Amino acid sequence: MDVVTLIVDVVLALWLIAVLVGIVRAINARPRRMEPLPEQMRARFEMAWDRISSRFLYEPQWAIGEADSLLMSLLSARGHPLDHAHLPHEMQRARHDAAVAANGRQRDRTEAMRLVLLRYRDAFDRMLGPRQSRAAPAARREVAG
Repeated sequence: MDVVTLIVDVVLALWLIAVLVGIVRAINARPRRMEPLPEQMRARFEMAWDRISSRFLYEPQWAIGEADSLLMSLLSARGHPLDHAHLPHEMQRARHDAAVAANGRQRDRTEAMRLVLLRYRDAFDRMLGPRQSRAAPAARREVAG
């Protein structure tokens, strides 16, 4: 075997390894299917969100913290990975904006927190997913006897 053949074999082997690594990364990076929520659990999450949004007027900082906790609970219930890199973009942005709002001027803080809560709401709606459609009950057939 000469040097040129050896170099070509090494380049082909490296190319093959790079392709396999790319395939594995693509498989791992694709969004996972989230588990659908049972209707009762979905209703509990919606009620919790309503409670948070109604308290925002009186305790905006509390509402922001609760929105983050509720969204993390929802993600966990649906089987979504909870590490920062896999969190929904809206949630990552809301967390960033919440930190900025907490350090902002008092006059602008409430509006900034309102926008943060809206970001959390967008993420919440998307992660809650569509309602499960219930199959229509099959019509009973009666036989005359």
